[in-house]
Parts: sequence; C-alpha cells; structure tokens
Amino acid sequence: MNLRLAANRSRALERSGQGLLLAAMLACGCERLPTRPAVVSANQVHGVTLVDWTAGGYASASSTNAIDALAQIHANSMAIVITAYQTDRGANEVRSDGPRTPSRAAVRQAIARAQALGLDVALKLHIDLDDGSWRGFIAPTDPVAWFASYQRFMLPWATFAETTGVREFVIGTELASTLGEAERWRETIRMARSAFPGELLYAASWDEAARVPFWRDLDGVGIDFYFPVAKRADPGRFEVLAAWQPILDRLNVLHRQTGKNILLTEIGYRSVAGAGMQPYQGGTSGTLDLAEQGDLYWAALQATADKSWIRGMYWWNWPADGSGGPLNTDYTPRGKTASQELAAAWGQVALAGRPRE
Repeated sequence: MNLRLAANRSRALERSGQGLLLAAMLACGCERLPTRPAVVSANQVHGVTLVDWTAGGYASASSTNAIDALAQIHANSMAIVITAYQTDRGANEVRSDGPRTPSRAAVRQAIARAQALGLDVALKLHIDLDDGSWRGFIAPTDPVAWFASYQRFMLPWATFAETTGVREFVIGTELASTLGEAERWRETIRMARSAFPGELLYAASWDEAARVPFWRDLDGVGIDFYFPVAKRADPGRFEVLAAWQPILDRLNVLHRQTGKNILLTEIGYRSVAGAGMQPYQGGTSGTLDLAEQGDLYWAALQATADKSWIRGMYWWNWPADGSGGPLNTDYTPRGKTASQELAAAWGQVALAGRPRE
C-alpha cells in the first residue's frame, strides 16, 4: 500500500476510537493481524438465532443440545424464529397453522431451556413465501385484509411472549414493501403493546432501515445487517474493519434521527470465499473458507464493541436440528472457526446479567 493512500485512509478512520491503531496497521501492511480475540462489551447482546421450520423441532433433543452449545460459547441471548407463510407476494392471508410453523409447546420448551442456562430470549416473527420470493417483496392486494390476518398471527405470540418471560419481541421482519401502510403498522404495534410489556422491535433489512416511518413507536431500531464489508475474497481483518467505519457512520445518523439505540437483529456470513462481498446472498454454491468467515466475525465484534448506541447483535444462525460443522458452507458458525471467535470474544467478559441500553 502506498503511503499517500495509507494517509488518506488514516484521516477517515481517525474519527473512530479505533482509527489510529487501524491506520497504523494498514500503513505497515499488517491487515491480517491481530490474532487476539475481538474486544466486546459485557453490556451488549451476545446473541445467536435458533432456527427451525417444523412444528416440533424446537422441542427435539438436538434442539436442547444446540441451546446448550450456545451457553458453552458464552452467548447471553438467544432469538427464536417463528415463521408463518403466504402463497405469494400479493396474497392477503398469512397462514400459521401448518406443519412448518413451530408449535407453542415446542417453543415453550426451548425458552425454558435457554432461561435455565441464564440466556435472555427474543421471539422474532418471519413470513416466508410458498413461491420462494423474498419477504421484502410482500405487497398484498388488499392491505386491510393482510394486516388483519397478520395481526391474528402476531397477537397470540405477543401474549405467549409475555407469559414465558421473553425479553424482546420482534413484531415483523424485512417487510419493506408494506412500509407505506404506516398507520396499520402503528395499530399493530399498539396491539402488541397491549399484550407484551417487554421490548418491542421491528427488524428492517439493511437497505430498508432508513425508510421505516414508525421507529419512534418502538423501543429500539432493529436491523438485519447484511451490508457488504469487503470488495474481494479473503480480505484481511483490518481491511474489513475499515469497511465497517462508513457503515457505522450511517447507523449513527439513524440512531440520532430516531433517538433509539440499534440492535443488529440479524448478522451473518456464509463460510465461503467472498462471503463479505454479498452477505445477503444465500445458496449452496461457493468454495469453503472457514477462516474468512471467522475473520468477518472478528471484525463485526471489534467494530461494534465500543459503540454504546449499538445494543449488540444476533448471529444468523444456529439450527435446532444440530446441522453445521466444518464442511458446511451455510451461515451457521456452529462447529466452525467462527464459533471459536465468538467463544473467545464473549468468554473474555464476565456476563453481567441482562444486557442494558
């Protein structure tokens, strides 16, 4: 790297608390360092999202083992995904009575296990589409009917969250094409508050968050964080950390505009080469690269640790069926270098009970 480029990058990075160290490392060509665990804050959410798409999977023996493993890597929080379905993006009915939506009995068992291990729990509502479209494209032809159907799905889970001692309830996820119905969303938020006294959040997609009109009606800003943080495969740790800096600036603007702290309700990278270039891109293709996934985890933890307005993050994902391991190229860190990064970073701090803003 030439010295002029290093100097330019240095000036930009000095705005953050890590800027001087980062600039020095870039200037000397030491981007792959350090090898020490990321520094994290004990007051943040150190979370992972437990996932399953069956009625009883959250009550299985493999799910119990998965939750135990989360405690072993020093997580202090666990999110549970609750998925309902609709036929296509224009459908006006949300279905939650089929075999792919988890039963309350199964979710109750998973919550009890997590709480027994000292983990806080969040419930996160998702809608998946039968035709494989992304939920961000959902645009019902009859918004009145769709919101009524959605509220029939949401409200019993809000009540369930209250009775089971859940800390956070995410009332919706990545429903960008419904944001024009702001008053119907506010009505949905009021209904949720009538049933659940804990923290209410909405999880916006990374490219949707700045357009959400009802942040002030909620207790925080939730973002499913899939911002690109690399321009090439196998970037160095400090190269990724540098890429985080302008993103943090954008998030801080949103924090100041809304007056709310930010929780990364999802963040994740596949264990493949180039995972930081398009983190939102799923699928099964790609060359296995456990080390790159681990580097991306390190940078995310390090970048957000000293930001008091970031409440923490939930990593995507931790399958209740026990899948993962060193040959898996999907998002889960389980059994991979990335889980070692989490364990090393989170294990450095004494868990101080419930995270606080």
